[in-house]
Amino acid sequence: MGQLHAASGRLQSSERRALTLTLLLSGAGVGIASYLLTLHAVIAGNPHRGLCTFNDTLSCDAVLASPYAEIAGLPVALLGLVGFAFLLGVAAWRLWIPEQSPRMLPALLALAAGLGLGFELGMTWIEVFVIQALCPYCLMALGLIAGTFLAALWAWRVASCRPGQAGND
Repeated sequence: MGQLHAASGRLQSSERRALTLTLLLSGAGVGIASYLLTLHAVIAGNPHRGLCTFNDTLSCDAVLASPYAEIAGLPVALLGLVGFAFLLGVAAWRLWIPEQSPRMLPALLALAAGLGLGFELGMTWIEVFVIQALCPYCLMALGLIAGTFLAALWAWRVASCRPGQAGND
């Protein structure tokens, strides 16, 4: 019973575990990104509030008040929130309605998480080498997207290794 038939629209237990982990990590990412978006709004109004400043090097305030905290007028935290919400939605769709999920959904999940990880690594590079300050909550988001990417890769691997995968094209 551990390996359910794909024809019934059910997932293997290992894919279910991978998707559940993806769901939990991306859900935590939604929470962190939401908090960062709130901090961004507060700090934009007063960049010297000290809400998340431990020292000159470990400071959300320095990062969120920098010009790199926005892209084309949109807060980077908003982009993170949308990205994590997308990953959450795709993982939930595949986990809870596998019979109606396209065959390529696990690959899309891994690709989207990989793009998010690449973006987050780029932003961390900017924090380290340009701003010269690290945001602890941004580092948490980096850890969450890295974990989400690994869990999504696991789900994709499990889904692609079994014949006759559930879902539609």
